[in-house]
Formats: sequence, C-alpha cells, structure tokens
Amino acid sequence: MMALTPRTLAGSLALTLALLASGCTTTVTDPVGAPQPEAGGPGPQPNAAQSSQGSAAPDDLGQRSRDGGYWPASVQLGEHPELGPVVLDGQGFTLYRFDRDNAAPSQSNCTESCLTRWLPVLVNEKVKFKDLDPSRLGAAARPDGTQQVTVGGWPAYRFVDDRVPGQISGQGADGLWFVVAPDGGKAAAPIGQNGESSPR
Repeated sequence: MMALTPRTLAGSLALTLALLASGCTTTVTDPVGAPQPEAGGPGPQPNAAQSSQGSAAPDDLGQRSRDGGYWPASVQLGEHPELGPVVLDGQGFTLYRFDRDNAAPSQSNCTESCLTRWLPVLVNEKVKFKDLDPSRLGAAARPDGTQQVTVGGWPAYRFVDDRVPGQISGQGADGLWFVVAPDGGKAAAPIGQNGESSPR
C-alpha cells in the first residue's frame, strides 16, 4: 500500500518512521470552552508507539476519552500519490470522515460499537495544525462531553486498523468511510490523473 507524505511549507517531505521517534507525550485536561485553531502545532508525537512488528498499538494513543477518542488534537496536511491532498493527525496517521455524520451543523453519529474501530480525534482548548486552512477547522461536541476536531464541518476519525503512518485501510469501508481532504470533502485522485475524480 502506498504511503502518505506530510507536506511542509518548504515542499513535500518523505514520510518515515521518524514520525514516531521524537517528542514527548502531551498531558491534556478536559476540553474547556469552544476550541479554536492554533497555527504552528507541534510535529508528530510518539503517542502511538510502534511495536517490534511495526504496528502502532491502539492502546498507546495517549489520554483517551470514555468513548474511545484520543488527545491531543494536532492535524497536518499530507499528500497521497493516488488521493492527492489529505489530512493526517500529528503522528502522520490518516484521518477519515463518516457519511452518516452531519457537517452543517457538525454532528458525529458514530457511537457505541462504531467507536471500537473509528477513534474520534479530540481537541482540548485549541486545534493545533500545520499547513491547513484554519477556516476549515473546528470542533463539535460529542455525547460524552468531549470536543471532536472537524474538517470542513465533518468530524474527523482515525481507523484502528491503520497500524503505521500512511496506511489508508479504512478508505471506502462499508461504503461510508473516506479519507478526508483538507476542505472536508472526500479525498480523490486529482482530475486528469486517472481521467476522472471521485465525487465529494
């Protein structure tokens, strides 16, 4: 499977497992107030520890909510060779959107058993981001009182079966889950690459 490459202002930078090798776990508190985007968020953090088999253990995501979401919120722009621009979390893992959610107003409809596979990306007081349009970022309240990062109004999730940065094994799952583009749409091949692009 082809890997995602995080973008930087200086251009594309090859994605390596160094995304998991630096930094410290961030201590966060319960969400307070209405989160706002914060530019220049920290680089990838090692909260998803890589095992000797090269897989990221879901239990090592850092602080978790009772519904399975994870902190801290940090999102960045990435580039996929087939899907084009995509959104990654701060560790370089692919983020997804759910067709049964709502974008206007933002609302997550992934609850109960859905949360065993799809992990809400949670935010504390501010959404930390890199190379993304802050006007596209926000947060939506979840049933457990936490705040979930939104992209273009769509709540963002990480897929539990994506074991290393760059995997997109959740793409198209159940015909409802898709890699999220920077504008909140469904990431799709750029027009002209394959003669057509997928509808958003």
